[in-house]
Amino acid sequence: MQTELESLLQSLPDEVMASFTPEQRAALWQAAKPMTWRRHPINLRLTAAIPVLNHRYFLTVVGGMEKRAPDRVHRERRMFPLRTAGNLLFLLGLGGAFYTAALFGIFMFSNLIEF
Repeated sequence: MQTELESLLQSLPDEVMASFTPEQRAALWQAAKPMTWRRHPINLRLTAAIPVLNHRYFLTVVGGMEKRAPDRVHRERRMFPLRTAGNLLFLLGLGGAFYTAALFGIFMFSNLIEF
């Protein structure tokens, strides 16, 4: 990340670059440094490669106590709404897979009882 900040600073005009004090550069670094994820009680990270489509997909589920400020939670809910077509299709696919697995299990269990 430091190289990204350095490249950003190098792309600034020389007169702007010269106007930064060491304190301002330190503040820029603090603002631009990456957020690190702390350990969460629930931390599931799954990756699936689909060779036919030549794509890799990931699913991350993180859970724990909410430590973000209420205004940040509200802002992020507006930026990343839950009700999107992608989320709806994902939930329908997940529900369909669950019901298919349940029907398959019921079918297998009922065949085992008859023997």
